[in-house]
Amino acid sequence: MRMPIHAYRLVYPDSSHVSEMLWEWEDPYINRLFWTAKTFGRTVVECDFLHWHALAEANRRIWEACYRLRPSYGPWDTWQTWMTEYRTLIATVQEVYEAQYGQKRDDQRQAQESEEQIKHTR
Repeated sequence: MRMPIHAYRLVYPDSSHVSEMLWEWEDPYINRLFWTAKTFGRTVVECDFLHWHALAEANRRIWEACYRLRPSYGPWDTWQTWMTEYRTLIATVQEVYEAQYGQKRDDQRQAQESEEQIKHTR
């Protein structure tokens, strides 16, 4: 039996103008989502997809509904091309933050430990 694909995304429950975020399924990008959530007070939700095509279809639907028609997303034809640049941006934000504020804060370490516990329960 095939294992489901665990995917995560940020949600902004207190902001109605933020677009639905795309699902992330790969490390280290999942870890960056948890870092972003903890650092900036956001929430991460999980969804299990039965196979790659279901995850890709969910991201395609979100891309078509929330991103593609906006002028600021014009340079990217698909959610995959945007995701590549978004991942780079998130990595850069994390590097700049850690350079500015030094080593990881205690709450970031706790978030990382929680992520590890989640991984080990699967």
